[in-house]
Amino acid sequence: MNSKEILGELELNRIYQRDCIEGIRMLPEQSIDLIITDPPYLMNYRSNRRVKNAKFNHIANDVNSHDLISDYLSECQRVLKDDTAIYVFCSWHQIDFFKTEFEKHFKLKNIIVWNKNNHGSGDLKGAYAPKHEFILYGHKGRSLFREKRIPDVIDCAKIPSLKLTHPTEKPTELLEIFIRNNSDEGDIILDGFAGTGSLPVAAVRNNRRFIAFEIESNYIEIANKRLDNEEVIN
Repeated sequence: MNSKEILGELELNRIYQRDCIEGIRMLPEQSIDLIITDPPYLMNYRSNRRVKNAKFNHIANDVNSHDLISDYLSECQRVLKDDTAIYVFCSWHQIDFFKTEFEKHFKLKNIIVWNKNNHGSGDLKGAYAPKHEFILYGHKGRSLFREKRIPDVIDCAKIPSLKLTHPTEKPTELLEIFIRNNSDEGDIILDGFAGTGSLPVAAVRNNRRFIAFEIESNYIEIANKRLDNEEVIN
C-alpha cells in the first residue's frame, strides 16, 4: 500500500510506530498541507469502564502530558505551510488549556461542536449525559474553504461501541468534511496520534497523502489492515 515518495526522512502514506514529537521533528519546515489530529484529552479516559471486562486499556499519555500537547502544537506550527488549517479534537475537561496552547501558534477560527447523536455515561445521577466533543479549528495564515460553508455544530453519529477498534476512534465521515474543506487532491495531511488509522483511511479515500505516528503497535496493525482495503495514490 505504501508510496515510496519521501518527505524529509519519512516515507509518505505510512504510519510510523514512533513518539509523535520525535517523529514530527523529522519533518521539514512548511512541508504539511493540513493537520487533523486527535491527541490525548488529558482526562485519563477509558472506554467501557463500567463493564466487567474493559474492552480497551487507558489511552497512552492521557494523564499529566500537558508538555506533550504544548510541544506538539509548537511543532505543528513549524511544519505547516503558510495559509493552511489545523483541526484538534479535545474535550471540555481541558478546553481552557487546549485553547490557550492552540492560540499561541494559530488563529482560532471556531470551536466546532461535534454532536455524536448518542450520549455517553459519566455521572449517571449528578451530571447531564455527554453528547458532544469539541474540535479546535484554526489557521496558520488564512485557509479558504474548498467546499460550502457549514454550521459549527456538526451532526455525525459516533461509531457504535461494538464496532470500535480504538477507544476514541473518530468516524471517517467527520474527518472527510475537514479534509475536503481545507486541502486539495495530492496534499499531505499529518496526524501525530493515528490510533487505528481513521485519518489515514479518510485521507486516501479523498486522494490525499498522509504521514502518521502511533506508539501502540497493536493499533498500527489494525490501521494497516484497514489501509490494505484502500487504494493509496502515488
